[in-house]
Amino acid sequence: MWKKIGVLLTCLAVLNIPALAFAGPEEVKTVTRTEKKVSVECPQVISGDKTATSKINAALSSQVASYVSEAATLGGGTVHYDIHKCDAELMSFTIVMTPKQGVEESTGMTFDRKTGAQRPLSYYYKEQELLNRAADGLKYLYDIDNSKVKTAPDTYYVDSDNNIIGIYHAGAVLDKNEGEIEVNLSAADPVIVKESPTPPPAYKGSGNKGTITGTEVRMRSGAGTATDILGYFEKGEVVEVLKSDVVGGQKWYQVTRANGATGWVSGDYCSVADGSNVPSATTSGEKKGKITGTEVRLRSDPSLDADILNYFNNGEEVTILDATSTDRNWTKVKRASGEIGWVASDYCKEVK
Repeated sequence: MWKKIGVLLTCLAVLNIPALAFAGPEEVKTVTRTEKKVSVECPQVISGDKTATSKINAALSSQVASYVSEAATLGGGTVHYDIHKCDAELMSFTIVMTPKQGVEESTGMTFDRKTGAQRPLSYYYKEQELLNRAADGLKYLYDIDNSKVKTAPDTYYVDSDNNIIGIYHAGAVLDKNEGEIEVNLSAADPVIVKESPTPPPAYKGSGNKGTITGTEVRMRSGAGTATDILGYFEKGEVVEVLKSDVVGGQKWYQVTRANGATGWVSGDYCSVADGSNVPSATTSGEKKGKITGTEVRLRSDPSLDADILNYFNNGEEVTILDATSTDRNWTKVKRASGEIGWVASDYCKEVK
């Protein structure tokens, strides 16, 4: 999440000229003012196609004005924004109202940079798929009444890793005093699986043995889906597993093929032989993560059936130790207190 930077200037109320404070990224400036006992920070896009930019700014200003009016009826407060993603394709914000009376409320706003059009959630998911994804996230994180578990989010934003984050306003699925909750609606792209036309090459390594469990599984130059594709493994191919790493909540293995080629493969599609001792690149404690939800559970093992050891604080920083996939992707973490356990990878974001 990109946070606004810079010192906000005092609003020149007498002259009716709003003070300007520039915020990261450079494409956006912050217009500040005080109105109806509400301190306001309104985003304004200052680069890109003029027609598209004008549409985006009109929508942002309209939402800010709506929240200012609402906050004024609740004794005043603040209205500000966060930028979650900004690139050549889209911009995604949340406009946040924090009234002096009542609960905080956020509205996600995601725009197509080329047209200025605001993207609804239906741009990404059809209705039934959206409800299924929402139910999956709600069932894991919260004790939701069965009658509410298939409830679509009130709004959403796109984060810097292209995850679609659904926002439920306070009271939508839990008691209002629980505040807003967020659910990561995104899931990994499936790997195409089909029968291998030729038998896999024989294993020649002498170290840890791994077996590829799908066809057309990509071999990459490094851990993570952002790295170059070097080739494709065959289903059933046996490789030598050299070491592991964790990127984006997923485990990756560096492997050597029978022909001597070395690359990386997702741990979801490489089964390591029992008893193997694969060195981990994360044991140095340098890889950090941040918890991205409320009441996220720390479990004894990577499973929804495992014992709940504790609960994380939203935004809590942890050290990433390992990852695995069972009923979902899990990340093994160490808290500042030294407590170690597992958390669903959807709710632990790797930070630099």
